[in-house]
Amino acid sequence: MNAQMYWQLFLTTGSPEAYLLYNEAMQREAQSHVYDDSGAGAAGDRLQ
Repeated sequence: MNAQMYWQLFLTTGSPEAYLLYNEAMQREAQSHVYDDSGAGAAGDRLQ
């Protein structure tokens, strides 16, 4: 199940366990996100 499914389960049931599972899923999704910010790079890489 993904975070959205846990959130819908929480809204439907009011179950605190569903809310905790939702928070856990959101944290996992945030940690697995790869940011496209490679920075300036080394001075000699000719990308500047």
